[in-house]
Amino acid sequence: MSGWQATLVKAEPAVHRVPPITDLMHRFDVREAVAQLDAHPELWNQHTLRTERYDTPHSGVSDIWLRFNDWSHYAGDVHAFTMLPHESVWYPAATQLPALRQLALDVFRFVVGESLGGVLITKIPPGGEVAPHVDSGWHATHYEKFAVQLKGNREQAFHFDDAELRPLPGDIYTFDNARRHWVTNDSDEDRITLIVCVRR
Repeated sequence: MSGWQATLVKAEPAVHRVPPITDLMHRFDVREAVAQLDAHPELWNQHTLRTERYDTPHSGVSDIWLRFNDWSHYAGDVHAFTMLPHESVWYPAATQLPALRQLALDVFRFVVGESLGGVLITKIPPGGEVAPHVDSGWHATHYEKFAVQLKGNREQAFHFDDAELRPLPGDIYTFDNARRHWVTNDSDEDRITLIVCVRR
């Protein structure tokens, strides 16, 4: 998930030895996953800790949480719930979206994972964006982030200061969420992404 907590940052020049975003040159069949999403619009925004906090870069985004810290552990302290070490569990939405759960497990196997963390589905509407930010917290620092594009086109982009990627449905890529990044949707359709946190 995009780190579960993000900090808005100003542009600063930096030197990095590894690319901020990497296309893994594989395409998953996401048709069944997308059909299940379309059949369950009620699942969007059941959990809004990531999108409704003050000054969040994700304020224009809708989420479905498939896997994260057990919701029964949430006692009103957002920092403790999202930023401190924890084990992730499957949420009820994963049962209603079995193709998405299976896709997350397929990603885990594809990248030869050792442990599976959070799994998030995000939706950016036409003309929407995720503002420039860096991610922090347990998921951002303990896991690698892998994304599968569920809906997307060439008018939508994942940006870094020195790179961008415009994935199509089924494409998988990985990104360094410790670097300043943002997402734009300049198209007339939703941009929907499955984000899978994996430790290898």
